[in-house]
Amino acid sequence: TQPIPVTIEKIINAVARTYNVLPADLRGKTSNANVSTARQMSMYIIREITGMSMEAIGAEFQRDHSTVVYSLKTMEDNIQRDRHIKETVDDIIKNVRT
Repeated sequence: TQPIPVTIEKIINAVARTYNVLPADLRGKTSNANVSTARQMSMYIIREITGMSMEAIGAEFQRDHSTVVYSLKTMEDNIQRDRHIKETVDDIIKNVRT
């Protein structure tokens, strides 16, 4: 049995469920704090799992690649500072890979 390939859709859906937001909000222009945090989490996990370019990730979220650079840096800083965020990232990654 082959493992199911991890898709961007699967990652976005998993993050949206975790943060209790709609997948469409993550890709859209909504910018409240909860959606923004979930969007940064999505970008970070997509980069971690797929290794996609920042330009390609930006295109998925209708954002400039510099926004992706900022999101990844913010997530890395948050993961260093907050064990809960690291655990959330690890849980989501584990869930999308199973």
